[in-house]
Amino acid sequence: MTENPAFGGQCLMRKILPLLILVLLQTQSVQAQSLKRFLTSCAWGTLGGAAVGVVSLAVEDKPSQSWNNVARGASLGLYAGVAYGVYSMNKQPDLSQQPDFAIAPTFEKGQLEGAQVFATVLDF
Repeated sequence: MTENPAFGGQCLMRKILPLLILVLLQTQSVQAQSLKRFLTSCAWGTLGGAAVGVVSLAVEDKPSQSWNNVARGASLGLYAGVAYGVYSMNKQPDLSQQPDFAIAPTFEKGQLEGAQVFATVLDF
């Protein structure tokens, strides 16, 4: 690489490349489950909007000429699905969830006797 005197004698790539790598590594830490939830909300929003568009054909005077209602409903449903998906991806996780199991020591007369295992079978 050639050095550019406009940047103090150092190559621009040497300054930006580590920062770019750091940013890319941070953005790839999105969990696959939240991405799946986002795409699912987009799909359900689109289907729901299209269904509303189909239902709106029942009140049209010329339903055979109003198929754009279905496309408009699908588009608006997609926007709603994207909005909900972004919200669900960015909300804070519920930290009050109890663990599925726990291990606790048992004592008798001040000495360790063993351990107890507690497991959650049903949670209402």
